[in-house]
Amino acid sequence: MLLHTDQVSFIGQVFEDFVTEHHRADLLHILQQPDEDRHYPVVVDAMTLFEANMEVAEYFNAFPAEVLSVFDNALHRAATAVLQSTSPELGCQIKRNLHARISGVWWWLHRK
Repeated sequence: MLLHTDQVSFIGQVFEDFVTEHHRADLLHILQQPDEDRHYPVVVDAMTLFEANMEVAEYFNAFPAEVLSVFDNALHRAATAVLQSTSPELGCQIKRNLHARISGVWWWLHRK
């Protein structure tokens, strides 16, 4: 991995905060699904994320595969936090296969 531990922590915290703020409803919907083995994507708009934090955009441009892995881990932490804050009556359960999917990346990487 080319990213340093402090960079991984920073990227992960920014993404976890972003997903918790902007995709809480998506996470809650996923946590209510009965199939815990299914793969669940959470689609994040690149422009919105990168406008929220340009430093994360720079890391993503330089190390896309590594950053996506950090995003997946942060997504799992965000889902765990959402789960812990919900009422048991909602029937939520943690999912093992959460995946961050970044939309609009092609445009971002090829802008002039």
